[in-house]
Amino acid sequence: MDVQHNEAVNGCRMSWNIWPSTRADATRIAVPLGCLYTPLRTTVGLQLAEYEPVMCAADGCGAILNPYSYIDYHSKIWTCNFCLRCNPFPAHYADHITESNLPAELLPRCTTLEYIIPQASCAPPVFLLLLDTASIEEELDQAKDSLQQCLALMPQNALVGFITFGAMCYVHELADK
Repeated sequence: MDVQHNEAVNGCRMSWNIWPSTRADATRIAVPLGCLYTPLRTTVGLQLAEYEPVMCAADGCGAILNPYSYIDYHSKIWTCNFCLRCNPFPAHYADHITESNLPAELLPRCTTLEYIIPQASCAPPVFLLLLDTASIEEELDQAKDSLQQCLALMPQNALVGFITFGAMCYVHELADK
């Protein structure tokens, strides 16, 4: 896997280049799994899906079917790569899915997919901004300009969190009062 190419395509950098495939592997890793994702990044050739995503049924998981999920075509189930729970495919998937007939979310080239779902079922977007205050003044001024640009580009209904860290860590409330 070309890590730089993956980051350029998806705007996503992982702490590991592979995902643990079993619970035992997941418990043996020394560095926690982490992901740095660039929101609102322009993606060339973004695949659109005009249907609801297939979500993991585990309580509190919320992961979505993706090209890295393990698929059992015979049993018509998929394994969540976050919590490792086996999930049955919905009937409209199970009736048609084969190794040669895959939905968009399972295609290797569709690691980033945008779902177009009814607005009524969508929660507002959430952004968590982090700022390292242990930087030189020039870098802080540049970061301030970047943060102002980010805030200007965010949707009006966005929920925004702001954390600064240096010698201490602070969580700032951005409530509109």
